[in-house]
This record gives sequence, structure tokens and C-alpha cells, in this order.
Amino acid sequence: MITVFTPSYNRAYLLPRLFEALKNQTDKRFEWLIVDDGSEDNTKEIVGKFQHENSLNINYQRKQNGGLNSAYNFAVSHTQNEIFFRVDSDDSVLPDAIEQIYENWHFVQDDKKKCGLVFLTQFENGSLVGTHPFNVIKECDFFSYRNIYKAKGDRAEVIKTSVLKKYPFPQFEGEKFCPEGLMWNRIAKEYTAIYIPKAIYIREYMPDSITSSVVKTLKKNAQGSTVYYRELLFMKCTCLYFIKNSILFWRYAFYNGKCLWDNCKSVPFLSTSIGLPLAFIVLGLDYLSDIRSRKR
Repeated sequence: MITVFTPSYNRAYLLPRLFEALKNQTDKRFEWLIVDDGSEDNTKEIVGKFQHENSLNINYQRKQNGGLNSAYNFAVSHTQNEIFFRVDSDDSVLPDAIEQIYENWHFVQDDKKKCGLVFLTQFENGSLVGTHPFNVIKECDFFSYRNIYKAKGDRAEVIKTSVLKKYPFPQFEGEKFCPEGLMWNRIAKEYTAIYIPKAIYIREYMPDSITSSVVKTLKKNAQGSTVYYRELLFMKCTCLYFIKNSILFWRYAFYNGKCLWDNCKSVPFLSTSIGLPLAFIVLGLDYLSDIRSRKR
């Protein structure tokens, strides 16, 4: 059975849209697991109305606010279903999303080296999000998909719950977020996925979403950000990609609470010699951008 997981923080006004999309699924063999991450709005009341309607199998869980990563870990630990599919509160799904998952699950179900399926996402107008390099069903790991095949944009990952239990999001004291890529790259060292060239997910980007303020979010959660970029520096990649990640590591290293020497020791020497000087330029541009923003 499938767990459709939706993390929600003060998103009560968005949940009815997703509720209607899930009610319209051609295959109803799923549980909708809503993890309320300490909302201060009427999320509980709204979900209660959904449950009273009794049209879907809804599992509502409320926890203390801890951010998206902790909500994800909480959800994985609170389901025993085989298949895990995250759908954010500001997004939606096409009517045959669940049906497509079941139709294609045989590609990965009995293969211990495959972690799940990856589908495309689209905007409300039907145009695809980002660029997808495959026009046929293809096996690939998460890291190679992004860094060798140059795919861009969000995808809809449908993952074996057993794999996610092995690779929870790391938690950092005082922080509520780390890049999702940190988990996907770790999974990629052990598993591949099956990429399906079909959209099942409708993506929206709200003004208050993490995506809309990514640099600010990464600075505020610099421990997780620098771990993400540090691990990328030890993975096989092109010279240009190594330089880019070296700069980004140092861009956020100045905010992670560690001294310069500790940060230097954690990455290859070449990364420091190349990335550190260039990061000062980026930090200067960040500073000028902040000044302009405050003047508006």
C-alpha cells in the first residue's frame, strides 16, 4: 500500500485543494498521512472535516515544530506501508498518480538494488518542470541523473519506505532544514531508481516556500548546507562542478559556527585553495544584495 505524505505548517488554506485531488484518484489504495508540524492555524479543524467526510483513509499526526526534515523523518517512522510518496501541501497530483505508481511498481518491487520510481512534475498549465534527459523508462541513480545527465527541476520520487528508514534526514542542533540532495546522494551510493517519463505531480511554488528563498534558508541552516556541499566534493564529478561546490561550501561555511581551520580540514585542500577566495566575492555580492533589499 502507498503512504501519501504531506507535511504541513500553517497551510490549512491549501489543504482542501490537495484533498480534492486525492479524492479524484482513479485508484484509492493509499493512506494520506498528514504531519502537522506545530501549525498555529486551523489545520486540525480542516483535517477533521476531511476525516468526517470519510472519503479517504486519512492519518493525521501532530508534532512539535521542527521543520521539513524532522516532519519527513517523523512520517517515515509512523508508517508501515511499503511505498512512500511525498506530496507537499501547496502542490497537487494528476488523477492517475496512484494508478501510475501501482502500474510501474513491478520495476522495483523485488529488486533490492532499486529504491523506487521517479516521475516527472508539471505546472498547472501542463508544461513540464525543468529538463528531463530520458524519453524512455531508464534506470539511473539520483546523483548521476543530476550531475552526469544534467537533469534540472523537481521530480516526484516514490520510494520504498524500507530505504527511507535506512537514510533519514540528518538533524543539526538549532537548525530545521538541510538540502534534500544530502539524503538522495547518500541513497545513490547504494541504490538506483527507475525514471518514468510521465508527469503525475502538479508543482506550485508559493511565495513563503523554502524554494522561493533558498539562499536565505541555506545560510540560516548552514551546518546542514555545508555537510551537503562537503559530501559532494568527495563524489565523482567534473572540474567545473567541483569548483562550483567548493564556492558554495565556503559561501555557507562562514555561517556554520565552526572555525576556519575546522572547515578547512573537512574538505580537500584544492577545494579550499579554489573555493575560499572566490567565496569572498560571492559573499560580497550577497552583502550588497542584502543592503538593497533593506532599502526597498
